[in-house]
Amino acid sequence: MAEPEIPVPSASPAGRPQVMQCPVCGGAITLRAVGHSVNAACSQCGSLLDVAREDVKVLNKAWESQRPLLIPLGTRASLEGTPWEVIGYQERSSGSAQEGRYAWEEYLLFNPRHGFRFLAQAQGHWTLYRVIKSGMALPAEASFARFFTGEARVDYVLGEFYWRVKKGDTAQVSDSIAPPYILSVEKGKDETNTALGVYVSQEEIAAAFAIDPGKMPPPRGVAANQPSSFARRLPGVLRAALLATLVATAIQFAQVYSASGQQALVDTFDATTESPDRTHVSHSFVLQKESANVCLESQAVLNNSWAELSATLVNEATLERRNLLQGMEYYSGYDGGEHWSEGDTKASNCFSAVPGGQYRLVLEPDAGDFQLGRPGKQTFSVRVLRDTPIWSNWFALLLALLPYPAFLWLRHHGFEYARWSESDYMPEGYASIKNSLSNDDE
Repeated sequence: MAEPEIPVPSASPAGRPQVMQCPVCGGAITLRAVGHSVNAACSQCGSLLDVAREDVKVLNKAWESQRPLLIPLGTRASLEGTPWEVIGYQERSSGSAQEGRYAWEEYLLFNPRHGFRFLAQAQGHWTLYRVIKSGMALPAEASFARFFTGEARVDYVLGEFYWRVKKGDTAQVSDSIAPPYILSVEKGKDETNTALGVYVSQEEIAAAFAIDPGKMPPPRGVAANQPSSFARRLPGVLRAALLATLVATAIQFAQVYSASGQQALVDTFDATTESPDRTHVSHSFVLQKESANVCLESQAVLNNSWAELSATLVNEATLERRNLLQGMEYYSGYDGGEHWSEGDTKASNCFSAVPGGQYRLVLEPDAGDFQLGRPGKQTFSVRVLRDTPIWSNWFALLLALLPYPAFLWLRHHGFEYARWSESDYMPEGYASIKNSLSNDDE
């Protein structure tokens, strides 16, 4: 990607396009970057020419037939607000058929005032590169991490270039990424050059070069410098969730601080199997405040059994009735010499927004012993609390806020795992996951 340093264009165009004759086939060759181009390939016979020489030396005669290009040479388009013309094309690759070959395309773009850019396409993903010269600053927000090191080969070349290039040329390439940026360092025989690339969406390329989207190569996998859409959304979602949590927590603690926690009633009663009517009515009690919750805490003496209380809160003045059901069960025993138990002998429920006034509590008990007709009694204890803090709503809100940020976090790291799976420099956290999955497969 990063080829020999680009000649600095003059303040005015270097010259009009120049037409020359191919010494092999006699076809016309148009040089667009006159004064910059060193190599050019004849578009008619495919011969590679050294156009920096006055006698135009033939470097390679039609070593490969010309291929149809997605973006033909001479195509003009505007990228980053600057007009560019496609003047060169090359295909490059790394790896081997045995180890796995990775290939990509590079289009050389030219503008007389702004010089050159490289537009690379790999597996349907596009990156626009510019050569970094000494003194040029990299993006301040970018923190680059090594992604690839290896040898890149030139497999095909067409058009004109400002450096000498031919099929079979190789360079040592080192890529570091900070999506959407990629920093590519290439070491040739004589010099080292650096280029900075930025990811460009397929839609933007199709629109700029007027390409039918249906003819664009479909994106495959995750590109080295492809930005994560989940990462873009995650900070905003986390900020919103954190703000909602802070507001809810402030409201919750304000309610806890202002709650009176009045104990309005404590009652204990027994219900027996023999009793035809087990309904228990409490004595009258007063609920303070104009409106607040009323919580009923119940407890039963249980031993490998269950019990229920159907509770009705009755306003003595208006006869308004509110109902709730409380269930309790407790079982225990020994298994293999180990003691076990499950269930709870206690239950708690609340009536919301109960007006102040004089009330009674009507309790209708039931129990496993009653259903089985076993003789004996079942003891119940109840306590009525007025205006108590309710934490369940606060926890419910936290649970409601958690799934979407968690979803984005998981998708983002899944995206990053897919990206780094193509690298020999996978971060330790993802490498541990990959090793774990590999061990599971074995």
